Amino acid sequence: MSLSSRSATSVSAVVVSHDEGVNLARTVHVLLATLPRDGELVVVDDCSTDGSADVLADSYPTVRVLRTDTRLGVAAARNFGARRTAGEIVLFADAHVDAPLGWFEAFASALERPEVGVAGPGVSVMGNHAARGYGMTWTSPALRVDWLPSRGSEPYAVPILGGCFVAMRRDVFEATGGWDEGLVGWGYDDSELALRLWTLGYECVVVPAVCVAHLFRRAFPYGLPADAVTHNLLRVAGIHFAATRFAQVVRGLTDRRDFSTALARFVESDALRRQEQVRARRRYDDDWFCKRFGIDVFDGQEGGIQ
Repeated sequence: MSLSSRSATSVSAVVVSHDEGVNLARTVHVLLATLPRDGELVVVDDCSTDGSADVLADSYPTVRVLRTDTRLGVAAARNFGARRTAGEIVLFADAHVDAPLGWFEAFASALERPEVGVAGPGVSVMGNHAARGYGMTWTSPALRVDWLPSRGSEPYAVPILGGCFVAMRRDVFEATGGWDEGLVGWGYDDSELALRLWTLGYECVVVPAVCVAHLFRRAFPYGLPADAVTHNLLRVAGIHFAATRFAQVVRGLTDRRDFSTALARFVESDALRRQEQVRARRRYDDDWFCKRFGIDVFDGQEGGIQ
């Protein structure tokens, strides 16, 4: 039986927001206009101070607003919201996106294949739809990411999907645990999820027929821990990479001003326990992943199928 023909809620859209201002209401309006009739929309207000979620009750009474007691950050807030929804498909969306009609049907079709773990769209720059990317890849040992060009009109596999608008089946979310809650604030949650899903044996596919406009910002409207991004890079590499590749990531990050504090945060975290859990379950390792997608930014690659 297809996903679309089942009687349960077809899709739950989870939007995480922290001080998003007018962007939040705009995103909610767009999603409500494009969700199927049996879909639900949940906003996780992650300790906002600007009152942006307060206006939703009057204008959008069908939207549930969940409020966190402490600031969770993007990854943990997404899990927080998803665990309180019922849809067979879970969509995770930033609070500053513009989605087209028909995205759900296209995503649901791609997710019918059991080997597909997560689906995402082409992504354009809000206000400049000519600038589009179709998945991402790493372009340096410090895990710098860059967008990939289109490779056709049908869904196909990519190394990493941008996390601004991605969907997975409920069973995949529950089986994999969703997003890594050890990631701090913002940054590289999409790289971690994609790498973990691929090594578990799932595919990450881009659906080129869907293009979502995303607001790319030079600065955040809120504060983040100074070492958040560097810590998250270390966490992704430390959990998933063999020692030689992890060392190359470390060398690529040592010139950052926040490297020492990020490294201390990483060492004091649950990274070692998480590493053991992830590696005990995966089918493939990081070397397999790099060879699968021709990622040759690392020297001395090692490993194989476990």
